[in-house]
Amino acid sequence: MPKLSRTAVTANKAVKLKDYILTHPDSDINEVLKALQIKNEASLLRLLLGMGEDESVCSGGAFNINRDGKKITIQEVAVLLENTPEDINGPSAAERLIYLYDALNNSSPSGGITFQRLMSNYMELIKQSGAPMPKKESIRRSIHRDLEKLETYGIVIERPSTGSKKYRLADEYLPKLSPEAASGVYVSMLLYRNTLLNEATSSAREELEKSIFRESSQPQILKDRIYILGDTLAEPQRFGNILGKLIGSIQGSYRIKMRYCNNQGKETERILEPLGLVCKRGVWYLFANNKIDGHRTFRVDQIQSLRTRENERFEYPPGYSLQEQIKSSWGVFCNDEISRVRLKFSPAVAHRVQNLRYHISQQLIETCPDGSVILQFEVCGLLELQSWILQWGNQVEVLEPLILREAIREIAQGIADQYS
Repeated sequence: MPKLSRTAVTANKAVKLKDYILTHPDSDINEVLKALQIKNEASLLRLLLGMGEDESVCSGGAFNINRDGKKITIQEVAVLLENTPEDINGPSAAERLIYLYDALNNSSPSGGITFQRLMSNYMELIKQSGAPMPKKESIRRSIHRDLEKLETYGIVIERPSTGSKKYRLADEYLPKLSPEAASGVYVSMLLYRNTLLNEATSSAREELEKSIFRESSQPQILKDRIYILGDTLAEPQRFGNILGKLIGSIQGSYRIKMRYCNNQGKETERILEPLGLVCKRGVWYLFANNKIDGHRTFRVDQIQSLRTRENERFEYPPGYSLQEQIKSSWGVFCNDEISRVRLKFSPAVAHRVQNLRYHISQQLIETCPDGSVILQFEVCGLLELQSWILQWGNQVEVLEPLILREAIREIAQGIADQYS
């Protein structure tokens, strides 16, 4: 195996140090030296200096490492390095490259870093090393050489162009996450197993397992100890990239050709102009226009096949707002007038319904002496509302409107007749 360069060795040490800080916050500096087998405190301090802008290990100017019983600050690191004899010749090439890469990596998500800022960073690094300050032109040449050196290791750097005056890494990187945040993101992805987002999230879960959890057993522990229940698709693989294609078509205003199966099992083909997607109570809906019957709503899980027609762009309707379109609907359909709905919930479920917001218009009208509560909504889409009301069985009573009360009564009577 070829011997690693000094730069590669230093980079490995920096990665191990960051991982150790994230997994063992507030460790004593001597514990860190021993655990990572770093030869002396000065070497550790130089590595810390390159992480000064990384908020995951340095918050409020203080690192998550203790020295003499308290967190060591950036200023303390600088003072200690100034008094370290081995630093009188200034930062080594390896240290500069690590420092430069860290500055590029931290600034890339927000667009990059200017050359003036890099100059300022280099001057501060030289100052903290205790070495004499060279001329600015020398520092400028050093930065350009270091940028070119990074590129020899396969790190692609985007340089200032017409639209930007900043340097940034060309490759996409996962965001820096603490172990707790990474676990939270990972568990949230488990919600989408065997749903329309199954394919997209499964690949993302795999990347998190490889890139964030690395060699730990944390993903398997989470799979074994956290179980998420919900409605899923019987055959998620049938839907492939349908949702991804829809998102791309909405972004680009491309027409689509879709084969759709309605609730009665009848299949049709349509050319549509997709306006937006809505996910409500775990179900995805497509809002679209077509030339035959205007604006329509479709369940995405009933789309049998879909093809994006990228050579056919359409003009998005001026002033159209998906949020305004559905804000009064109980579900997603707006095929009737807005009505005032009052529901009386029994004491057994009163606490639960008060703690959840089922619709933007929801109001608590009255708390009754027996502990029951009356909620009011201003909604349309009463047909969808009926299904939700029936889920509560005899724990809810429709007070108004009369048409909804009668509809629930008829359904309940039909159920009673069926079981009589």
